[in-house]
Amino acid sequence: MISCIKINKLNKIFFKIILIFFINHYFVFAEGKNEISIGIAGGNGFMENVSGMHTPVVGNPGTNVKGLVLNDDSLNTIYSFSIDFNKYLNDNLYLNSGISFARHYTVDTSITFDGGSVSDFPDINFRGIALEIGPSYRFDKISHFTPYIGINASTFLGLQSDTNYAQSSGTYGVGGAETFVKCFGVTPNLGFFVNSGLFKGYGFSIENLILGCDNDHNRSMTEGYEADFNIIQYRIDYRIPF
Repeated sequence: MISCIKINKLNKIFFKIILIFFINHYFVFAEGKNEISIGIAGGNGFMENVSGMHTPVVGNPGTNVKGLVLNDDSLNTIYSFSIDFNKYLNDNLYLNSGISFARHYTVDTSITFDGGSVSDFPDINFRGIALEIGPSYRFDKISHFTPYIGINASTFLGLQSDTNYAQSSGTYGVGGAETFVKCFGVTPNLGFFVNSGLFKGYGFSIENLILGCDNDHNRSMTEGYEADFNIIQYRIDYRIPF
């Protein structure tokens, strides 16, 4: 019940943001130099610096804040669907603002605690909404291509699966109530788009999602945990000028 309520709230937030986004920017579309960009991305990276209040484990007694290292720290993007608005500022500078719905996942691995002890760590899925805003600088055109570079302030708000502690029933790390994930950071990016010819409007970019997260409970970390996400995403998009 709790997870369904959270999912419904996230869906409402997602659609409200899209509605506000288009209403607020509709009046500038007629200028002819602004853009809407629709994209899809995938990627790979890692999750590190995981720590939180943890129950006692063999070789690491006491209920206290414990740090841990994932022996395979992979954190990958299954998909990220995005809608961006690029607001024209001058000949080379744009203001980018975007919203995306993304899914990330870890792999089934084991963890090593600071101070000793090794434990299983089943995979986790994260899903939610990412919001970004920041400047984008466009270089002079090179043949049919326009290269650019930018950096965005970023946030990711969503849900984490497979939180079961399994003290009373079930399998550790399988199922359990989904918990809230909130992350903040920056996303530098670079890319290009085609400015003429058959593929005009299509583009490709590489972006580095760098986030610090403060999340709710996860398995034996009953009072929440902190972690750093670092993912390289590869995005294909299509730009529609207005």
